[in-house]
Amino acid sequence: MQELMNHINLTYQDLDVVATGCGPGSFTGTRLACSITQGLAYSIGIPVISVSSMQILAQGMNREFQCSEVIVLINAHMEQIYVGEFEFVEEKIISSAEKALNLDQINSIRPTQGSFFVGDGCQLVDEYLRKLDAKVYERYPNAEDLLREAEIRLRVGNTLDPKDLAPVYLTGEEHWAKN
Repeated sequence: MQELMNHINLTYQDLDVVATGCGPGSFTGTRLACSITQGLAYSIGIPVISVSSMQILAQGMNREFQCSEVIVLINAHMEQIYVGEFEFVEEKIISSAEKALNLDQINSIRPTQGSFFVGDGCQLVDEYLRKLDAKVYERYPNAEDLLREAEIRLRVGNTLDPKDLAPVYLTGEEHWAKN
């Protein structure tokens, strides 16, 4: 991080807020992102902005394709999939829902004509998506889309105290693979 700050000629004290993707996703990666964000924000006394990883993916698809509905599918492992359904009017999300489903529940998703599917979970349900003749893209959350949402939230004061930052898991501890 210090190398990046040096590259853009900023110090940590120049920051107004720290933004992060908060999951769902890899348990370790999600905890790590939240912990680093929390520690940095605490140390310099600034708020945080937490954005769903699925929202970041959906916004990237909307930015690129101007689509009105994006369904995000992320591999949750343990025979589950994270599903995020997002509706847009222009660039604004007007409705969203995020949940975890067992793979055999994928038929409960009812996309509209013209829905875009994105995420690494698409490959888990490719047969279902082929039946729908769906538009499928494999992408990962993009920092540019996180920053766009963070700017919007910062403008309206939608920030968190670092102590309130928490990862989003969508599944309980009983689904964690324990070593």
